[in-house]
Amino acid sequence: MSDVLTTLLDLLDEGVCIVDAEGQIARWSSAAEGITGAPAADVLGKPLAQVVPGAVEAFEHEYAGGPIQASVAGRDGVPRLLVGRARPIGSPGKAQSWLWVFQSEQRIREIDQLKAEFVGTISHELRTPLTSIKAYTATLRTNPQLDEGIRSEFLQIVEAEADRLTRLVDDLLVVTRIDSGFMLRRRQSVPLQGLLERVLTNLARDMERHPIVLDVGSVEISGDPDRLHEVFANLLENAVKYSPHGGEIRIWAERLPDGVRVIVRDSGMGIAESELSYIFDKFYRVDSHLTAAAGGSGLGLYIVQSIVRAHGGTVGVVSGVGHGTTFTVYLPDRNT
Repeated sequence: MSDVLTTLLDLLDEGVCIVDAEGQIARWSSAAEGITGAPAADVLGKPLAQVVPGAVEAFEHEYAGGPIQASVAGRDGVPRLLVGRARPIGSPGKAQSWLWVFQSEQRIREIDQLKAEFVGTISHELRTPLTSIKAYTATLRTNPQLDEGIRSEFLQIVEAEADRLTRLVDDLLVVTRIDSGFMLRRRQSVPLQGLLERVLTNLARDMERHPIVLDVGSVEISGDPDRLHEVFANLLENAVKYSPHGGEIRIWAERLPDGVRVIVRDSGMGIAESELSYIFDKFYRVDSHLTAAAGGSGLGLYIVQSIVRAHGGTVGVVSGVGHGTTFTVYLPDRNT
């Protein structure tokens, strides 16, 4: 059971400290080490009051209320402000053991900032198509005598904006599945040509401005067809979106002994080397006036990487400003 408890504590992103009835630190998780900079070997068996002055008093007086703040100095001597909650272990009236779960104040601020950015980004992404839908439907409603060609054009715009909203909601649902760990529903052999043709059918683009060349032959890939569809839909949507001056987009595949490598290359604006290590992060968007005009939630490449990893594969990128971008997806052969 001790090994199970240790493994469980080490799976948590928050730091966990267990203090025994004598006030000594009995458990100090690996996350606690990372957050405080204090290795378990330096704190186990020591009084908590020595490692984190004032913490025990804070537990006794504040655990039933709001978050507890305490400061700890790591091995580097730099003080770190910790925020968390504590609960007593055992029967009231006896010497108390304590369970303390905490995070650094800096990390909490970062999470709050991420939440604020997410709300701002999603609000913008929702508002833009909703504004268009409202404007065009209002025009159609108040002008019943509009030329049939104009009416058809307006309805196409409304439909496209509704599809954009649907895609955003679908992306958010995929992220929820990623975060919950329930990603793949089934695995099977999937003809890549047919999968990509279905993706292209639903991809909004000017076919003359953004010609897409498929060269995948009869290659088959292994995985969940719905999730793999999302991988290549996101990669191709990005290729079109970030190629403002047009240019050919090529997709080809290579059969390997243990899997398939699929390459998606565009001739768009490219990505600066300094940003390549961040583009798969959730909600990250390349900082550029061109990308700002293109819009997007910053979820697409996060979804791509998460799905590919769930299949046991990898995704890499090579790019340079003004030289286009190449994504390489490796998917192993695995049907179970």
